[in-house]
Amino acid sequence: MRLIRPAQVVALVAALALATACTTSNESTGSETTGIQGATGKAETAAKTYKLGLGLPLTGSAASYGEEYRAIVEMGIEKTNRDFAADGIKIELVTADTQATAEGGVNAANKLGAVEKAPAILTGWGTVVQASMPIAEDLGFALLNAGVQTSSLVGASPNLVNLLPMNNSMFADYASHLTKTLGYKKFAYVAIDTDTGRAAAGEFANAVKAQGGEIVATESIRQDATDATAQIAKIKAANPDFLYVHALLVDGASILKAAREADLKSVIGTYNAVAESKVIREAGQEKSNGMLYVSHLPKDVDGTRELLKSLQESHPKMVIANQSYDPYWYATPFLYAQVIKKLRAQGAPVTGGNVLAVLREAKDLNVPIIGPVDLTNKLTYKAPTTIRQIKDWKADPLEDETVASVSSGG
Repeated sequence: MRLIRPAQVVALVAALALATACTTSNESTGSETTGIQGATGKAETAAKTYKLGLGLPLTGSAASYGEEYRAIVEMGIEKTNRDFAADGIKIELVTADTQATAEGGVNAANKLGAVEKAPAILTGWGTVVQASMPIAEDLGFALLNAGVQTSSLVGASPNLVNLLPMNNSMFADYASHLTKTLGYKKFAYVAIDTDTGRAAAGEFANAVKAQGGEIVATESIRQDATDATAQIAKIKAANPDFLYVHALLVDGASILKAAREADLKSVIGTYNAVAESKVIREAGQEKSNGMLYVSHLPKDVDGTRELLKSLQESHPKMVIANQSYDPYWYATPFLYAQVIKKLRAQGAPVTGGNVLAVLREAKDLNVPIIGPVDLTNKLTYKAPTTIRQIKDWKADPLEDETVASVSSGG
């Protein structure tokens, strides 16, 4: 068995030329074939257990997010195994710590794909997904992304499946609402200094400029930075109508705290991970009120609310921070089980390549809360863009107001 070395992949990620090192033992690679392989035509009836890999930050600054996602996936697997028991399908979750870094992602992908031999691996975080893509192609597993919306990931690998809406269509709709509906003309942004943060901020800026808006200030912030005073001072001096924030937990809280202390007059906007974090909302306090954020919250808000209620009851000490993302992580085991069921009906082995083939071809996949799984020919989920606004920073984020809903690309 051949493992890809972390240092080699990390260097290649930085150079935007991800590649594999050494050699791997692998049965089927999703990049080589597009159709279902090895089907006997005789349905599989014996009960079997199938592995689903889960790569999350379980240590480090993003560990609280990782623990939340792991808990919600475990809930999904428990319900999936009950629902599909009569079909002879049981899913076993195998986990690995990514630390939300490229090197951690490489280690996790190698463990889950080469050692555990999971046909599908669920993960998130931009650096992790990017570092995992060449390993997925080499080992042949399906790489399921439920946490990163960077548009460059659309079609980035034949083994990558994006299970939530991506930034290209969401930012286009967001910018249209901000400029045409609300009339904002001058924009600024503060973005976390990571590949994902820089890419998202660039996409936002391009979308705004395409609608006739002007970018008057841009600032970056180090991941986990505890002080954003200097960045906010420069933004305030530029006096934009609207400030877009693309950050994570610690740095996001620093930005909102600095905006509050500086009494920034610009309207603040962001995306789900920032706006729905109770830690960040509290850091901004009254400055969080009025925040306009782009959202992929499923239409089934009541279903989302019940899901999160169950999560809180089973983990009473957990601070839930990712309300709009949680349903996508929860729904993935159901999607995986439906794919397995289709393969079993054809007597086909459950390999990464076959999982990808079903996801390319099937048009009748439907999962709880999310509903129909409408994947493009680049294996990317599409849904309307929702724009929400915080009315009371102390309230449950699910009580934020939906102010607009626009069809993707519209």
